[in-house]
Amino acid sequence: MIKLALSDMDNTLIPFGRERVSQRTLDAIHACQEQGVDFGPATGRDRAELASFFGGDRSCYNTAVAVNGQKVYYLRSLVFERSLDEEPLRRAERIVRVRPGCAFVTYRADGLGDWVGISREEMGSMYDRAFISGGRWHEQLPVYPVAKAGVICVSGQDQLEALQAELREACPEFDFPNTVVCWMDVAIKGWSKVEGVKQLMRTLGLSKDEVCVFGDADNDLSMLSYVTNSCAMANANDNAKAAARWQVGASADDGVAIALEQIAEAARQCNEQGTEDILPAFMRQ
Repeated sequence: MIKLALSDMDNTLIPFGRERVSQRTLDAIHACQEQGVDFGPATGRDRAELASFFGGDRSCYNTAVAVNGQKVYYLRSLVFERSLDEEPLRRAERIVRVRPGCAFVTYRADGLGDWVGISREEMGSMYDRAFISGGRWHEQLPVYPVAKAGVICVSGQDQLEALQAELREACPEFDFPNTVVCWMDVAIKGWSKVEGVKQLMRTLGLSKDEVCVFGDADNDLSMLSYVTNSCAMANANDNAKAAARWQVGASADDGVAIALEQIAEAARQCNEQGTEDILPAFMRQ
């Protein structure tokens, strides 16, 4: 029986361009919770950034694998956190701040962002995507514990890839995955969402068979490969589809919501019959 469902956000739980998840998704999450199935986002975002995506419904993100596994929340409590090392973080900042069309961003615990580099006007629509809780420009970034950082590059994919290569060489402690258009995460080398998934599984005492994850991109590969019941979206890239055991509908078609409805129904039947052997419909195909 599935006891925990975790979903990537961008282009998985919510299609690009939409400001919040669908009502069907909210209803499906609640249906799972009513049957004792925990739900949480598994995302590069921190928990403070998630409220608007769920219409302020905290029950949908009280549990979360956040900041690509560097923060783990359970029932609103932070149960695990790992910050980025200060020295390579500043090294990366110095490289990015002088590049045309680029900005280096760090985030505080409350989701407020700080950045150096290009102006808000030069960022265009990337400002609203990167600074959901608001942001402040600085000549030099303030020093505080940083779990989440990123790079904005609005000067084209070729320039982004060139900067990505330079950062990887200069800061081997980090990786810089291009997770969405015009954006790179700053990630601890060898660290990924699966580390947060493992932490949450230990907190809840769950096995790989009791967890279901949903993803669409390279930053989801580690968790898709780790748990038994992993799902790639119909719109996922080829790597995600190859790593996942199952495929569900596209993000734009409420693929996760439909799968969650089936997980909730299977859990209801298990609860009524006193068994854990009934699988969701999409796992029986």
